[in-house]
Amino acid sequence: MSALRANGSPAKPRSSRSSRVLIVIKVVGALAVVMFAALFLAALPPVARAGLPEDPVARGEAFEQALVAAITKIRPAEEEWAVAIDPTDINSWLATRLPKWIEHDPELAELAPACTIRLASIEGALIIEDSVRASGAAVISLPVAPQLSDGRLRLDIGFARIGRLPIPGVAYALAAILRGSLDQLAAGPAQIRLADGRRVELREISCKPRRIELLLATLPAASTDANSPSH
Repeated sequence: MSALRANGSPAKPRSSRSSRVLIVIKVVGALAVVMFAALFLAALPPVARAGLPEDPVARGEAFEQALVAAITKIRPAEEEWAVAIDPTDINSWLATRLPKWIEHDPELAELAPACTIRLASIEGALIIEDSVRASGAAVISLPVAPQLSDGRLRLDIGFARIGRLPIPGVAYALAAILRGSLDQLAAGPAQIRLADGRRVELREISCKPRRIELLLATLPAASTDANSPSH
């Protein structure tokens, strides 16, 4: 993740570890719909796709630590800040770190199909592909264009493809399967609530070749004055 640096080692307590993985899962999901897409892409024939660097374990760990450090950093209220993420770092995390989190917490078992998903970024869209099948198999991919509208994340799904061949019927079926998850994702604002009550709000998302750019702002915790006893 070219724009982020890890700040210290991750916390050891279970609650802190759980908060850390939830932050990563939510952010990655908002970027790529990976957690939702994995559930239906897993039903398709798996495909071969080279999408990992030579050091995926180190890249995955560095991505996790740096992302959590950036999200939880104390910042002036409402101040906007930006990050640029290399999709290869996301792929490394999915392949090496997510399996460990699933092993650590059985409640995350439904995310197992996401471990073989690979992500690429092009101008204006993300390409989601499955990566399992033996070399030489046709690549099945699905373009997803993330946008923000009225503070909510919107995901425009393109045609699924086998290699360069579009298959509109499959795209329609995949979109139908996704609809429930997409509706749930769009039901609330594009925010992540932190353990201390602060919220990190996604304000812009832009896909570039080999780079995903995010503009965010950290909002203060909601006031509890109304529920506090008077002095």
